[in-house]
Amino acid sequence: MEQEHFIGENLNELNLPNEDQNPPEQQPAIGKVNRSIFWSVMLVALLLLSGITTLISKGAIAMAAAVPVPVTVTSSSIKTTRFRLYPGISQADNTSPVAVNQLDGTLSNLVITKTVALPVIGNVTVTLKAGQNTPVSTTGLTTDVAGLSSESATFGGQAVSSNANGNAFEIDAQSVTLNNITINAPYMIANSMTLPGLSLTVK
Repeated sequence: MEQEHFIGENLNELNLPNEDQNPPEQQPAIGKVNRSIFWSVMLVALLLLSGITTLISKGAIAMAAAVPVPVTVTSSSIKTTRFRLYPGISQADNTSPVAVNQLDGTLSNLVITKTVALPVIGNVTVTLKAGQNTPVSTTGLTTDVAGLSSESATFGGQAVSSNANGNAFEIDAQSVTLNNITINAPYMIANSMTLPGLSLTVK
């Protein structure tokens, strides 16, 4: 009897599993996040979101802040009700010579693109499109033009002057139509701009 009692105590100490005990649950696998990539993507997203949120107001984008970054602007047609062009220095760096263009008017099939080099991620291209069906309208659009090409240009009420408003050379026109135009601009600012059919993509 003593031997049977001894064997029973040893079996209890072994803590053998029984049918009433459930097997331990497996912990879910936890992945790791690359902090450099995460914060770079978050920074771009937050900057774009805050910029669009600030600019959009009742369907209009009021360019209260300038855009001092080189962008490429294309449009199938630009029609102006006020046009002014004169040589100047870019407000982006206050050193680069540019042609400063000021206008009120409409832009059809407007596309603005900008490529930014980000660490870890590489090149990121931001593309803004608007005015596919209804033209974009703008007032007080000022663009520092580093390069411009247009398939055709028509000027109405054109005047060319020198030493006008302190500028050595200036072109003014009551109306201008530019077709299939591409502009390289290091700096843009506008009093107001409506962007019907606005879309924004980041690649």
